[in-house]
Amino acid sequence: MAGLFNMAKRKRRNRYRGPDLTAELELDAGDELTLKAGEFDERGLATSMLDSAPVTIAGAIPGENVSAKVVKVYRDRVATLVGEVATPSEHRVEPRCRYFGECSGCQWQHIDYGHQLEIKRAMVEAALQPYETLREIEVGETLPSPSQFGYRNHARFTVGRGEENGVAGFKNADSRRFVRIDECLIMDDRINETLGKLQGRLDRMTQFSVRVGANTGDVIVQPLLPAEIQDVPSGRQRYVEEVRGAKFQVAASSFFQVNTAQLESIVVEIVSMLGLEGDGTLVDLYCGVGTFARLLSPFAGRVIGIEESASAVADARVNCADVDNVEFIEAKAELAAQDLVEAGLEIDCAIIDPPRIGCHPQALEALRVLSPQRIMMVSCNPTTMSRDLDLLCRSGFKLVSVRPVDMFPQTRHVESLALLEG
Repeated sequence: MAGLFNMAKRKRRNRYRGPDLTAELELDAGDELTLKAGEFDERGLATSMLDSAPVTIAGAIPGENVSAKVVKVYRDRVATLVGEVATPSEHRVEPRCRYFGECSGCQWQHIDYGHQLEIKRAMVEAALQPYETLREIEVGETLPSPSQFGYRNHARFTVGRGEENGVAGFKNADSRRFVRIDECLIMDDRINETLGKLQGRLDRMTQFSVRVGANTGDVIVQPLLPAEIQDVPSGRQRYVEEVRGAKFQVAASSFFQVNTAQLESIVVEIVSMLGLEGDGTLVDLYCGVGTFARLLSPFAGRVIGIEESASAVADARVNCADVDNVEFIEAKAELAAQDLVEAGLEIDCAIIDPPRIGCHPQALEALRVLSPQRIMMVSCNPTTMSRDLDLLCRSGFKLVSVRPVDMFPQTRHVESLALLEG
């Protein structure tokens, strides 16, 4: 997920433009409701109905009877937060984080981890069902993360205003209330150490990010901090990570998987699913800084990375300088794919790692033109993945298997590995 798609990773808010479903409820923030929690929605929140208005219940598990406080009344739903739980689910656990609920970054800390994995598998399976070309595929069990906490190597903090001026934290997705965060339990310890050094000192800033090399200890803070903060280095443009013995130079603006340990597991899964045995030609579309190109190079005869971003290609070439079977093409994917076909190159495998919005039509066209024997799609959004898999199947490929991967424990997000054959 890199290059052309970096900007597309930013969250897009879809504004509801339909009829006002909540106007007649006469509810205000702070009101208490008694609700029966139903299935999770796309936000990872349990749902219910109040008259004809949808209700989301943060902190609930389907099947529970709860009392919940109204957080915000939207035109299309009422957002609530669990207070008391009258009939707890067998899967309920005590959240470890003191900010859970107040901060909306983790949706599922109140659910035991084994059940989180089951829910994510079911989410992927449900996303495939609307498509005739996909619904018969059996979805594998979710690959668990090696760490359930402390796994994130990248954090972006908001800086408060007014009474919270200079204080770092996050904003609740529904209330938009600023929440001071002194320790985020899903972050790498070095992120929290950096946060502790900066907390309360960030006057005149609106946000900042911290990225760490989980296996190298390298830390960068962006942007350049105010001149009076001299004890925390900042403004560096790159950091170094190491995965499976390979060193990666990563620009501050470039994408890199946030769960380094699980990235190592993903590589093992991809090698197995693609049946890579050290020969054949593999094309990595939108290869970014060369992460998969480098990590899969020991298992292929030749690897060709295609990337439009000049800075990403520059990093990718540095990252693959120690291997002799990887090359990069700096070009639009569809143009490079056409050139490879015209050169008579036979492609055994292709890998593509799109953003949450899914594959660009030109990326799907590039895959059709390349006509590889096997395609591995690495997707972080089951809905857009299913849409794109259906389009690929309708252009002549066949979906063989799907394996969910938990890159983001305690949250609703799920990665998937989808294998297609030509």
